[in-house]
Amino acid sequence: MSGGAEMIAGAVVQRVAGMLGDNAWERIQLLWNFQEDVQDMKSKMTDLKVALSYADKHSRETDDNALVLRHWLNKYKSVAYDMEDTLDELLTNAMIWENSPCTLIV
Repeated sequence: MSGGAEMIAGAVVQRVAGMLGDNAWERIQLLWNFQEDVQDMKSKMTDLKVALSYADKHSRETDDNALVLRHWLNKYKSVAYDMEDTLDELLTNAMIWENSPCTLIV
């Protein structure tokens, strides 16, 4: 190979290696942030569980406040199902992502 071609090939290899390194670093950052986000969500879900338990207990009464509580409990139930579906999809995508080879389009 001529000197110019070797320089170009070397530059391409160096660029691809750098991109692979960047891609790996991005994956590490995403996973790290995801773990922190999951811990934060767990804490918030624990707080919400306590609040919903209180609301459920008081929703069994017969006054107007109980009607409002039942309304919001139904809304939270719907949101909880949506969150469960979203987390299931996210976990499925994460498993697919972990098991797929890292591809790079140049």
